[in-house]
Amino acid sequence: MADQHTRGEAARELRRLTEWAADLAAGGIGALPERVRRRAATILVDDLAAMAGARTDRQVTEVAALAARRGPGAEATLLTRAPDRAERGWAAFANGVAANWQELDEGYRRATCHGGLYTVPAAVAECEAEHAALGRALTSLVVGYEIVTRVARAYPAPRPPALHPHATLSPIGAAAAVSAARGHTARTLADAVSGAASLAMVGPFAHAGRGALVRNAWAGAGAQAGFLAADLAALGVAGSDDGLASVFADGLDHPVEPAALTEGLGERYAVEDGYHKVYACCQYAHAAVEAAHALRAGPLASFAPDEVASVRVETHPLALTLDGDRPENVLAGKFSVPHAVAATLVTGSTAPEVFSAEWLGDRAVAEVRGRVELSEHPAIGDPPHDRPARVTVELRGGARHSHEVVSALGGPDRPLSAGDLLGKIDALTAGRYPYFGEVAAVTLGEGVDWDVPLADLLARLTADAGEGTR
Repeated sequence: MADQHTRGEAARELRRLTEWAADLAAGGIGALPERVRRRAATILVDDLAAMAGARTDRQVTEVAALAARRGPGAEATLLTRAPDRAERGWAAFANGVAANWQELDEGYRRATCHGGLYTVPAAVAECEAEHAALGRALTSLVVGYEIVTRVARAYPAPRPPALHPHATLSPIGAAAAVSAARGHTARTLADAVSGAASLAMVGPFAHAGRGALVRNAWAGAGAQAGFLAADLAALGVAGSDDGLASVFADGLDHPVEPAALTEGLGERYAVEDGYHKVYACCQYAHAAVEAAHALRAGPLASFAPDEVASVRVETHPLALTLDGDRPENVLAGKFSVPHAVAATLVTGSTAPEVFSAEWLGDRAVAEVRGRVELSEHPAIGDPPHDRPARVTVELRGGARHSHEVVSALGGPDRPLSAGDLLGKIDALTAGRYPYFGEVAAVTLGEGVDWDVPLADLLARLTADAGEGTR
């Protein structure tokens, strides 16, 4: 529980943050440095591709159909069923579910937080419904991302985390993005944020490792809650000025670091510290997956799975919690370091299919998975070197091979090249939306028109072969 001095300090810093954010939103896309616009555009198209890519999962498309039934209307596009549309809140719900279903959405590296996931579904739905421009959507994304990631840093979750950030933080990111898109005052924006914090869900982090699929619904539900918080704030229905401390410090027993809400504000934007996933599993496992793949591509290029005597994974504390060795479904597999490493070693690949249902029951994967042991890495550094992994494979003949990855590919210190990112986007979308990759490349290019209506951009991204790029 926070003392009165700390609570007051945190409330003052939140006011400073929301005043800055409201001014930024009022200035529009022109108020953002060019590098920040580019980063925001990258986050947008990456997360939209993650949504579209989830269309191959039956449950995701059924969620979209549910949204269309429960929220009838033509306000916002359902990315897994375009050109189908729904009321903006329900569209944000369905798109939020889709965005994190395959574990390929963008994330934030300085805290346990997926800034894009918590802002993009709501910002896109709101701006499309209001016929706003791409620039407005990106500005709203930047504002929501800045606020939710600073909240995550100011109220850092205990480690290992008991609750999942998709449940506790997504309403805040969504509310901030929607409020920014609507041009709310700083006071109303602050009320939306505090109100959204009180609408957070108590979603156990362990649900992911146990394969409880409701975990994939939290970000979507948070998007809906964010709309509600923004709507209520505009009516004067809000939480208290110290609402964040009441929720996170008093209710969830998080520590409080008020300075994190404003330190360096406007110097380096939070979107600049995001990462992009190339491996379809929890980011905590990425360094281990990359190390296993390097071994398979190198000294173990011709090995047989039955030659493996043991696999030792030395990694960071967050990854040590992902220790399930008998995942019951795809979600559990994505949150299992033993499974992710075993599947990578057996297949020699890190393609999204490696983390799908196809390999969960594979005998060779199961045998190697049972030989994986996790232990703490002996030399964990400062960010971004705080999530390392060393994988050591010992063969039955006595040979031993190791590879270490200090920081996984995709983070701000090892960013994806434009070609690699567009390759990921094309792989996720080409089967249903053949022009998505082409339009995404233009959106990320030098000549992008920030004033293009977002609805027009979404229509071009999701056009099928019969429609062309319209």
